[in-house]
Amino acid sequence: MAKKGGSQMSQKIQKYPSWYPKQSVVNTDTVMYGYATAIDGDSAVAIKKAVKWAKSQLQSSLSDKLENIRSDAARELGSDSGLDSPSFLLALRKADSAIKYLAETGKTDVKTVEGYNSYRSFAEIMVPKDELIDRIGKRLGGHEKAWNAMKNSMAFKNF
Repeated sequence: MAKKGGSQMSQKIQKYPSWYPKQSVVNTDTVMYGYATAIDGDSAVAIKKAVKWAKSQLQSSLSDKLENIRSDAARELGSDSGLDSPSFLLALRKADSAIKYLAETGKTDVKTVEGYNSYRSFAEIMVPKDELIDRIGKRLGGHEKAWNAMKNSMAFKNF
């Protein structure tokens, strides 16, 4: 009897793993983290889906962050910086693909979905910011002036 009550209570208390945050992307000074969940009838597939979704969340967040920084830096530095150049804008919009090459899977967890024949997975993806900045710089190879201006701007301190 106590076992049944304890089981029901733990389900109500802990639907998410303790390491799983409320937001899908978390930034620290040194690492960007992406988090996602997924459901599938196969636990391994559920984890793969969550990892893929977390990478996608991280790419989207990085793209938004880079555009916000570029926009702020362009206002700060003016048109001579090259930050408003159409070719730089196009190249910068593709820079988020660096996530694909640098993302590492951190924590994962799988829970059965009661009453259904499926699993709910949780995934954490992480990317070191120093490696990310280096990789973005390589992807922006023909735009060193604009990229360096952006990196050295006050706006980039929010990266």
